[in-house]
Amino acid sequence: MMEPCGLVTLTTDFGVKEPYAGVVKGVIFSANPNARIVDITHDIPAHNIVNAAFTLSRSYDYFPQGTVHVAVVDPEVGGKRLNIAVKTDRHFFVGPDNGIFSLVLAREKNVEIREIKNPVFKLERVSSTFHGRDVYAPCAGRLSAGENFSDVGPVVTQLSKLVYPKVQQEGNILTGEIVLVDSFGNLITNISRQSLQSFTGKKKFGIYFGGERFFEIKDHYSEVPKGMPLVLFGSSGYLEISMNEGNAASYFMTSTGSTVTVRRL
Repeated sequence: MMEPCGLVTLTTDFGVKEPYAGVVKGVIFSANPNARIVDITHDIPAHNIVNAAFTLSRSYDYFPQGTVHVAVVDPEVGGKRLNIAVKTDRHFFVGPDNGIFSLVLAREKNVEIREIKNPVFKLERVSSTFHGRDVYAPCAGRLSAGENFSDVGPVVTQLSKLVYPKVQQEGNILTGEIVLVDSFGNLITNISRQSLQSFTGKKKFGIYFGGERFFEIKDHYSEVPKGMPLVLFGSSGYLEISMNEGNAASYFMTSTGSTVTVRRL
């Protein structure tokens, strides 16, 4: 049976200029003074649920069993979407029911979902615009302290699904897209190593993006001269379009949503 380890992670679009992230931490500590908090990031682009879901999915599994993961990118805050807590056989997740947990829960087993209804798991006053502070932080703090998950609220049987861009295959063409641009300007696609290898097999292929053609996937950045673009599989296991000591997003003048094409030759 999984037990909380006292660790809480935060993934939000709050930024660091405003006090929002700090206040959320204060509420977590108020609920559990012995909690340990790790910021995965507070720099998710505002309202970008797809970015948050992808970021969480490539981060959460590096934390120990029993970690509580709070994810708050919540453009519908105060609306009809539910506030939820999720327990799997390895982790807890707390946040809005807007699809933000779709990617991680596709990989988890023994998923139990509850709506955060018990007043004990919320602040006394809940605003309509800051559920990260008033609902998710106290819930996460209490779960990290070992309070009974079944006390959170009633069971939820169905979650909202994320509209996540899928890799498409038609004949000899595989089509993906840029789903995330990191702080180095690396363009991270939704094409996984497994999906690309399954598509290409032992055949030769070309990768086409922004007027460039790539016929070889590199292992590291320095395999090309400084300032030159390349493709490689990044640490998350997804195909990236990058530059050696450069910014691919600026070089290609593009961002998320741009199409990446793989063609069997």
